[in-house]
Amino acid sequence: MAEVAIQTDTVSAEPILDVQNLAVSFRSDEGRVRAVVGVDFQAHRGKTLGIVGESGSGKSVSTKAVMQLLPGNAVIEAGSSIHFQRSEGGPVDILTLGKNSPAMRAIRGGDIAMIFQEPMASFSPVYSVGNQMTEAIRLHRAVGHREAREIAVEMLGRVGLSNPATQVNQYPHELSGGMRQRAMIALALSTRPALLIADEPTTALDVTIQAQVLELMGELQREFGMAMIFITHDLGVIAQIADEVAVMYLGTIVERGSVDEVIRNPAHPYTQGLRAAIPDLSSIEGRLIPVGGDIPNPLERPRGCPFHTRCPKRIPGTCDAESPAVTTLSPSHSVRCYLAQ
Repeated sequence: MAEVAIQTDTVSAEPILDVQNLAVSFRSDEGRVRAVVGVDFQAHRGKTLGIVGESGSGKSVSTKAVMQLLPGNAVIEAGSSIHFQRSEGGPVDILTLGKNSPAMRAIRGGDIAMIFQEPMASFSPVYSVGNQMTEAIRLHRAVGHREAREIAVEMLGRVGLSNPATQVNQYPHELSGGMRQRAMIALALSTRPALLIADEPTTALDVTIQAQVLELMGELQREFGMAMIFITHDLGVIAQIADEVAVMYLGTIVERGSVDEVIRNPAHPYTQGLRAAIPDLSSIEGRLIPVGGDIPNPLERPRGCPFHTRCPKRIPGTCDAESPAVTTLSPSHSVRCYLAQ
């Protein structure tokens, strides 16, 4: 297995975002689907939390709950808690704010910005990139139209667009995929957010552009001192950009800890499977080892450990009976698995 670069900085004590016991379900014709079950995570200034897992594990639902961007059939269950430390105005309980309230609109896009996987779904096709950036800047910062335009051009240049004064007038379809993603990053950062949520922002990019975008995001985070939550299904990407990682499976965090400990010494069989699926670039003959099986239907959530239906190390009569408690392996590493006990 090829070695991956690891970031080992310690996480600061005071979180800017504190999510506790988050549970989200969706009403459907077939019944209620539990998408997120009792999830806890925090984001810290100047640090990156990586959330990793397969499609359907609840990564995006968890962060969209923070942004109050869940669809109308979603229910955030009682006992959930999302507290955010605003740059101005102090701490706020996001779940007490209306989805479209002035206070929530000020936080969404201002204090907390989000980069989505496909920028074409985020940019309007009928307005220029500069028009959309200017509108967002004026909504969240006390500046006039001319200054907002200057900020937009400056940010497009900061994210590496070659001719920002011209490209600010272009429409999203006139930019390449990598350029659109950079423009999306510029849009998100132009309001100077305290927290940036990046939802698989490099998945649709080729490897070279992906590396450039990851390097860019790291540089801008260090410059602005913002917290970042980076969502991906790729443990290799997490190793490059994150300080701490939370591994999600079927709506539950099954392992969390510093990137160094989780990547080098994964304790949960699911994390071990994700680690084994990272390509080994030192050997062209090596075969990828996929995680066997499929994520169960959320409508038929298995009893016990959610991973036991696919786990090669399951203990019959134990793993399929009760959900395992959290086992602390070190001050910065914990896991939900009977094998660790």
